[in-house]
Amino acid sequence: MYTIILGICIKIFVCLLIIYLFHSIWTYLKDTYSTKKTKDLVNTQIDKYKKIIHELQENIPQKSYQNTSILNEEILESMDNDLTNFMQNEL
Repeated sequence: MYTIILGICIKIFVCLLIIYLFHSIWTYLKDTYSTKKTKDLVNTQIDKYKKIIHELQENIPQKSYQNTSILNEEILESMDNDLTNFMQNEL
């Protein structure tokens, strides 16, 4: 009876040992003879950001400074009038 249990235990131990050895050999071969894939997440995102900025800058039309100053003065005057009207209505 004990010899049967001892035989089964030895077979289980030998099977586990064989599995461990094959796994160790496979891991060694994989690490030694294969190239590791690494992703450069930081520089990839920076490059994408620069590309987006470049595309946005290309799509923005160039405005003359005279037109923008006139528009800015008109906008400022309009905002000033709106603010003055608001303050007068609230008081």
